[in-house]
Amino acid sequence: MLDFPNNEVKSGFLTMVASNYLNTTENVNSLAQDLAFALADGETELFRKQLTSFLASIPYSMRRKSTEPERERYFQYTFYLLLRLMSVYTVCIEREQSEGRVDCIVETPKFVYIFEFKLDGSAEKALQQIEDKGYDRPYEADKRTVYRIGVSFSSETGTVEDWLVAEE
Repeated sequence: MLDFPNNEVKSGFLTMVASNYLNTTENVNSLAQDLAFALADGETELFRKQLTSFLASIPYSMRRKSTEPERERYFQYTFYLLLRLMSVYTVCIEREQSEGRVDCIVETPKFVYIFEFKLDGSAEKALQQIEDKGYDRPYEADKRTVYRIGVSFSSETGTVEDWLVAEE
């Protein structure tokens, strides 16, 4: 697996890529740290606000158009890339399990976050899919707190439209 040789290189890469991608002078490292701290502290609402703010800063011309296939994957990829670059946490996408594939799992020392994404759907439906397919079952014996999070992205605004959290 490819990885950065150290945190200094990782930080420099994140700053360069995100600054060019977003065309901003905002301190990208600060955003990444804020997101990482929110996950480390189990602050799901703060994480949602920061993620929504980040997504809102991406120019609409960068998002996939309605005529392009796999528009949901754009949001999933952006989410994964942001999480992978900002943290040392374990981040898995499309993890296959006995009853399906989880969109994203983030593991921190104290918490496990299981995300299911829907594009122009409901967060309730996404959360229900996590429960119906038992995406949290592999963590039943885990001592960490498990958060199941249903996320609905809006293709119109390019941000988080709806967000539901269930905690075990």
